[in-house]
This record gives sequence, structure tokens and C-alpha cells, in this order.
Amino acid sequence: MTTVWSCGGGTQSAAIAALIVTGRLPKPDAAVIADTGREASATWSYYDAVLRPNLAAVGVDLVRLPHSFKGKGWNTVDWLGGADGKTVLPPMFTTHTGKIGQTSKFCSNEWKARPCERYYRSLGLKEGSIWIGFSNDELQRMRGFNPRAKWNHEYPLIDLAMSRTDCIDLVAEVGWSPPPRSSCWMCPYRSDAEWADLPDDDFNRAVAFDKDARAIDPTLFLHRSGVPLDEVQFDTAKSDLHVEQCASGMCFT
Repeated sequence: MTTVWSCGGGTQSAAIAALIVTGRLPKPDAAVIADTGREASATWSYYDAVLRPNLAAVGVDLVRLPHSFKGKGWNTVDWLGGADGKTVLPPMFTTHTGKIGQTSKFCSNEWKARPCERYYRSLGLKEGSIWIGFSNDELQRMRGFNPRAKWNHEYPLIDLAMSRTDCIDLVAEVGWSPPPRSSCWMCPYRSDAEWADLPDDDFNRAVAFDKDARAIDPTLFLHRSGVPLDEVQFDTAKSDLHVEQCASGMCFT
């Protein structure tokens, strides 16, 4: 059975890498991390400094799959899709009805899941198991087994009964620095503290994206307040439950 690993670049993915490096998990037949073109810069710093070199030392090449902004690469669409080519793929907040709601989420499927599966097919791999880095406090994110599907998900951390805290402890145990939470710099699920903590370059990109989206639809906003991102007064002390809602099962963690 072919086993491949779709890496998300965050805490749970770092734990899977540590399990591979220490021999507690077998080496996958292929390993890939999809570049959404908008991943926070801290994710790639950790990939370059920790994940890729440590995995390479045991013979695992964690491939960074490039994103095409013209929609002709591993991804077939960029941030706009749909039949009219004007559907914004990230789940932005909208004031369309007069109250703040949220649009449907298509970005993780188009920017991560489908590109990874196209990459596996390019290697001649047509079916098997895809490792997804959910921990046992994310059981609700699991996808059921489909006997008719060519690819089914497996959850090695859940099989090992590992929580997110266990993942953090394991990464520290092998001597690696703590991984950043993997997310795009324009992800609407960021908490106020995370928005405020973004490096200036990433935040300025998010502000530009926020404005570009409203050029398509003036009711769209990255921040749940329905206020342009560069006008938000971030409440960094407020507990924010929305941050964990990025749970389509396709961002890999």
C-alpha cells in the first residue's frame, strides 16, 4: 500500500516529522507541503531550518510544491474561482445581508488538497493512504474511510493517541524549536493576537488582499468585525474562539 504525507507545516506536522526521524513512523513513499503562495513567512523559515534538513538526514525529501498565481501550476485557480471567475475562495466575512456572516471556504481544497494529489499522480502514484496531521483532540475533523476512493486519509497522531500538547512535547524532546502555527497571512480565521503579531511584510500583504477582495465585492472583509483590516483596533487580550475554526480537514495542520 502506498503511503504519502501531506504536510501542513505546523505543530502536528512537526510531530509527524519527529516520529519519522526517530523511527516511530515508517518513511512515507512521498512527502509534500503545498505552498499556497500566501503562507506566513514563519512557516517557511521553520521548513528551511528544521523540517526539511532533519527529514533529509533520514532520506525523506519534503517537497515544497510551488503555487502558480496564473492558475496554471499545481493549483488550477488562484484566489478567484467559480463559474464566473469572481468567487473569492477564502472564507471571508461579509456584510451582504446587513449582518456579519461568512462565505464558503474553497481555498484549502484548491490550494492544498488538489495540488498534493496532482503531485502524487505525477509520481505515478494512483492510490493509497494520505497521512493527515490531526491530533486526538481533533477527532471531529477526521474523514471516514471510503472503499471506492483511490485515496483515503490516515491519521498517525490519532492512531498513537497523541494530543496537540503531546506533539509540542515531542518536538521539544527531539531538540527542535517550537513550530509556528501554520496559516496563511490572509487567513480570516486569525485571532486578533495573531493579526497583531504578523510581521509587517505579511500584514501589509494581507491589507492589500483585503482591499483587492472588496474591489470584487465591497461587502467582503478579512476581519470578522466587518472593518477594513488596516482600520481594525486589535483586542489582543480577548479570548478568540474563532481561531480553531479552520477545520475543513484539508489544511493538514
